[in-house]
Formats: sequence, structure tokens, C-alpha cells
Amino acid sequence: MLRHLRWAILWAIVILWLCLIPGSSLPAWDWVSIFDVDKLVHGGMFFVLSVLLSQALKSHGSPLRYILVACVISALYGVATEFMQGLEALGRRTDPGDMIANTIGAIAAGGFSNWRENKGWAIVPFAFLR
Repeated sequence: MLRHLRWAILWAIVILWLCLIPGSSLPAWDWVSIFDVDKLVHGGMFFVLSVLLSQALKSHGSPLRYILVACVISALYGVATEFMQGLEALGRRTDPGDMIANTIGAIAAGGFSNWRENKGWAIVPFAFLR
């Protein structure tokens, strides 16, 4: 089981590291605020996590079940990382907008995973990640 989860776990660690970088270590890019890509980045990170989890859990029950489980785990992880960002020691803040973006990314991945499953394709389009 752990072998199937290796990419999802690795990606979850990358997300945790990115989300818990102290605020003083973050670059001050003005162009980010202009394009507001922050929400897209958050959604994308949790989209990928949910897809990787769906692939890892594929052998556990019906597609509806393992895709739903993957989406719920990803969304809850997204909410948890946002609450952790609010820790005073990090000099960052909890952002409800990021929680929503994380959840939307996880749900969108559920739709993507279901679509790929219905086509008879592997959920993760890259063979080395399966």
C-alpha cells in the first residue's frame, strides 16, 4: 500500500514545506498580487494531490468511493495546512480564500479522475507516477 502512496506522500510533504515556509523567507513579488496567481497555485497543488491519491487508492473499492476519499483527504489536508500557516511563529496568516481554493482544486481533481476512469484510462496520465 505504501508503494502506491509514495508519490502522493511525497507531494503532500512538498505542499507542507511550501505552506509552512516562514513569512520572512517568502519573496516579495509585486507581480503575484497583480495576477493573483496565489489561488491558482493553491488549487493546482491540491488538484495534483487529489489525482495522485485517487490513483493510489484505485484498487480500493468502486471509483466513486476511492475518488471521494481522495477528494476528502485532499480538502481536509488543505484546510489543515491553512490553519498551520496561522501559527504565530511562521509570521503568516490563515487565509479562508486559500482554503476554498484548496478545496476547489481537490473537487476539480475528483471530476478529472472520474472522467479519466470512465474513459478507461489511468487516472494519472504519466506512467512513472503510477
